[in-house]
Amino acid sequence: MASTLYTARYLLPITAPPIEGGALLVDGGRILASGSRAELRNISQGAKEVDFGDAVLMPPMVNAHTHLELSSFPDWLNTTGEVEAPRDFVDWILQLIRVRRNLDLSQFRDSLAWGLKESLRSGTGAVGDILTTLPGVDVYQGSPLYGKVYAEVLGHDKGVVSDRLETIETMLGRPPGKALNWGLSPHAPYTLSSSIIDQVFAFSAEQSLQSSIHLAESAEESAFVRSGQGAIADKLYTAAQWDPATDPASGCSPVEFLCRAGRLRRNDLMVHGVQVDDSDIALVKRTGCYVALCPRSNAALDVGRAPVVDYLKAGVQLSLGTDSLASAPSLSIWHELAFARSWFAGDVSPRKWLEIATLGGARALGLQGRIGQLASGSDASFQVVGLTGLPAIDEVEEALCAAGESVAVSHLYLAAQNVLPES
Repeated sequence: MASTLYTARYLLPITAPPIEGGALLVDGGRILASGSRAELRNISQGAKEVDFGDAVLMPPMVNAHTHLELSSFPDWLNTTGEVEAPRDFVDWILQLIRVRRNLDLSQFRDSLAWGLKESLRSGTGAVGDILTTLPGVDVYQGSPLYGKVYAEVLGHDKGVVSDRLETIETMLGRPPGKALNWGLSPHAPYTLSSSIIDQVFAFSAEQSLQSSIHLAESAEESAFVRSGQGAIADKLYTAAQWDPATDPASGCSPVEFLCRAGRLRRNDLMVHGVQVDDSDIALVKRTGCYVALCPRSNAALDVGRAPVVDYLKAGVQLSLGTDSLASAPSLSIWHELAFARSWFAGDVSPRKWLEIATLGGARALGLQGRIGQLASGSDASFQVVGLTGLPAIDEVEEALCAAGESVAVSHLYLAAQNVLPES
């Protein structure tokens, strides 16, 4: 296969500053070199050249935490007749449960298929997707997306959980998609009893699966884990007919609860991480976990704001996720990035936010070296982005972070193939 030189006004390698008049030299689905157009033309004589013009060539976005099977949730909610907005985090969970109970497999499958395409449309090249409806797994087979599918587990019935783990074990022999691998998602410390948490994390270790868990998301979660009391005990456990007294309060934070017994392991993925203090952050760093931030979801559910600066100072690796359309308005990491840049009010530089949205997610999903940066040896996976009136090079990173809905993704290449859906 002949090599191809892709060029654009700006190249964002992520691991290096932006390059004006940048280029990527690609051959056999891999990046041979990245740099200036002039430099690469000298070493690629005879290569086919594709010029994207007044655009930015950069890695695809990585959505490290999402629930794509819930992509039709706004439509489902409208059909239920529920007009009253949830008053708090627990009421939102109960609403989500009520809506799910009225759905059939075909609706989840259609919703997942739409979510996969919508992710591609927004320039996302890799996902960390939570799969609750296991029979819908074959929907991933036609998708070119990279990443992981985390099979979700929750409940207090040991027999039911054991059966689900057996089902998951039978599925592990076949990857969910051509560039997707398996992970496991113990849902949260308040939807699994202590003994079942141990059971699920032991299974994850035995099967060498990365775990992704909703953790330290809300004050209600923290209160329940510490004391066994609060809205989760009063409302969620009552609705689920679980007895909070069967699981003694831990007397510690959710992070300590999962880390102190070695449940969370190196390279596991902690989602949200809002309700944490300095000792929790130090424990996350010591354990070697990644953190997926979902700021739009956190704002919508009014659960607080993650201490991003403290995480970064401690050396914790961060990524971005959209969560689901049950709590966020879109599946676009571009939209998530713009909100994060504004919500955290300049606490993090534009260059670092762009790294978090790309390479940070790739690291969290075990894809570093393949996607998330434009470097020699990486897969030829990149997006081509247009903005109205591209600024000078010293302003382009800030412009990209702030662009949000004005971003126009014209091409999305994964493994050297343009996979952007036509409609």
